[in-house]
Amino acid sequence: MATAMDNRRFPRTTREENLALTLLPSQSGSLDPADRLYLTTHDISLAGISIELPAPIKPNTDVELWVALLEEHGTYHLYGTIAWCAAPEGQLLAGIALDLERADGRLWAAHFDDDGFFSD
Repeated sequence: MATAMDNRRFPRTTREENLALTLLPSQSGSLDPADRLYLTTHDISLAGISIELPAPIKPNTDVELWVALLEEHGTYHLYGTIAWCAAPEGQLLAGIALDLERADGRLWAAHFDDDGFFSD
Protein backbone atom coordinates (compact mmCIF):
# COMPACT_ATOMS: atom_id res chain seq x y z
CA MET A 1 0.00 0.00 0.00
CA ALA A 2 1.43 3.41 -0.97
CA THR A 3 1.82 6.05 1.70
CA ALA A 4 1.94 9.84 1.52
CA MET A 5 5.73 9.60 1.87
CA ASP A 6 5.88 7.34 -1.22
CA ASN A 7 4.00 9.91 -3.32
CA ARG A 8 6.17 12.97 -2.74
CA ARG A 9 6.35 15.55 -5.49
CA PHE A 10 10.16 15.82 -5.46
CA PRO A 11 12.78 13.11 -4.93
CA ARG A 12 14.60 12.97 -1.59
CA THR A 13 18.38 12.94 -1.25
CA THR A 14 19.75 11.39 1.92
CA ARG A 15 22.18 13.96 3.33
CA GLU A 16 23.39 14.76 6.81
CA GLU A 17 23.67 18.53 6.93
CA ASN A 18 23.95 20.93 9.86
CA LEU A 19 20.81 22.86 10.65
CA ALA A 20 19.75 25.56 13.11
CA LEU A 21 15.98 25.66 13.60
CA THR A 22 13.93 28.29 15.42
CA LEU A 23 10.24 27.78 16.18
CA LEU A 24 8.41 30.96 15.18
CA PRO A 25 5.80 32.44 17.51
CA SER A 26 2.25 32.68 16.22
CA GLN A 27 2.40 36.45 16.77
CA SER A 28 5.35 38.39 15.36
CA GLY A 29 7.89 39.23 18.01
CA SER A 30 11.56 39.07 18.79
CA LEU A 31 13.28 35.70 18.81
CA ASP A 32 16.00 34.72 21.24
CA PRO A 33 18.90 32.99 19.43
CA ALA A 34 19.38 30.89 22.58
CA ASP A 35 16.07 29.16 21.72
CA ARG A 36 17.47 27.66 18.51
CA LEU A 37 17.70 23.90 18.09
CA TYR A 38 20.86 22.58 16.44
CA LEU A 39 19.91 19.49 14.47
CA THR A 40 20.90 17.24 11.59
CA THR A 41 18.96 16.66 8.41
CA HIS A 42 17.77 13.18 7.53
CA ASP A 43 17.09 13.99 3.89
CA ILE A 44 16.49 17.01 1.67
CA SER A 45 14.48 17.81 -1.42
CA LEU A 46 13.63 20.88 -3.44
CA ALA A 47 10.50 21.63 -1.40
CA GLY A 48 11.22 19.99 1.94
CA ILE A 49 13.67 18.84 4.57
CA SER A 50 13.36 15.92 6.96
CA ILE A 51 15.10 16.47 10.30
CA GLU A 52 16.04 14.31 13.27
CA LEU A 53 14.49 15.58 16.53
CA PRO A 54 15.13 15.17 20.25
CA ALA A 55 11.43 15.90 21.04
CA PRO A 56 8.20 16.16 18.99
CA ILE A 57 7.11 19.39 17.28
CA LYS A 58 3.44 19.92 16.45
CA PRO A 59 2.49 19.98 12.75
CA ASN A 60 1.61 23.42 11.33
CA THR A 61 4.34 25.07 13.44
CA ASP A 62 6.18 27.73 11.43
CA VAL A 63 9.96 27.53 11.57
CA GLU A 64 12.99 29.54 10.55
CA LEU A 65 16.00 27.55 9.35
CA TRP A 66 19.68 28.07 8.71
CA VAL A 67 21.01 25.14 6.67
CA ALA A 68 24.76 24.74 6.14
CA LEU A 69 25.31 22.41 3.20
CA LEU A 70 28.51 20.38 3.23
CA GLU A 71 31.14 20.42 0.50
CA GLU A 72 31.14 24.23 0.32
CA HIS A 73 27.61 24.45 -1.13
CA GLY A 74 26.81 27.41 1.16
CA THR A 75 24.54 28.35 4.03
CA TYR A 76 20.86 29.15 3.44
CA HIS A 77 18.29 31.08 5.45
CA LEU A 78 14.92 29.41 4.86
CA TYR A 79 11.38 29.40 6.24
CA GLY A 80 8.95 26.55 6.38
CA THR A 81 6.18 24.76 8.25
CA ILE A 82 6.30 21.45 10.10
CA ALA A 83 4.22 19.13 7.88
CA TRP A 84 4.49 15.94 9.95
CA CYS A 85 6.25 14.47 12.97
CA ALA A 86 6.63 10.71 13.47
CA ALA A 87 8.97 8.02 14.77
CA PRO A 88 9.43 5.47 11.97
CA GLU A 89 11.72 2.68 13.15
CA GLY A 90 12.07 4.41 16.55
CA GLN A 91 13.83 7.53 15.26
CA LEU A 92 11.89 10.80 15.79
CA LEU A 93 11.70 12.75 12.54
CA ALA A 94 9.81 15.79 11.27
CA GLY A 95 9.15 16.93 7.73
CA ILE A 96 9.40 20.63 6.93
CA ALA A 97 7.59 22.04 3.89
CA LEU A 98 9.76 24.92 2.66
CA ASP A 99 8.45 28.33 1.56
CA LEU A 100 10.74 28.95 -1.42
CA GLU A 101 9.37 32.48 -1.92
CA ARG A 102 11.03 33.76 1.28
CA ALA A 103 14.63 34.50 2.24
CA ASP A 104 17.10 32.22 0.36
CA GLY A 105 14.43 29.93 -1.10
CA ARG A 106 15.36 30.63 -4.70
CA LEU A 107 19.07 30.12 -3.98
CA TRP A 108 18.19 26.79 -2.31
CA ALA A 109 16.13 25.79 -5.37
CA ALA A 110 19.12 26.46 -7.64
CA HIS A 111 20.81 23.33 -6.18
CA PHE A 112 18.16 21.08 -7.77
CA ASP A 113 17.82 20.11 -11.42
CA ASP A 114 14.62 20.29 -13.51
CA ASP A 115 13.50 16.88 -12.20
CA GLY A 116 13.99 17.95 -8.57
CA PHE A 117 17.21 16.01 -7.94
CA PHE A 118 19.97 17.58 -5.84
CA SER A 119 22.85 18.44 -8.17
CA ASP A 120 26.34 18.78 -6.71
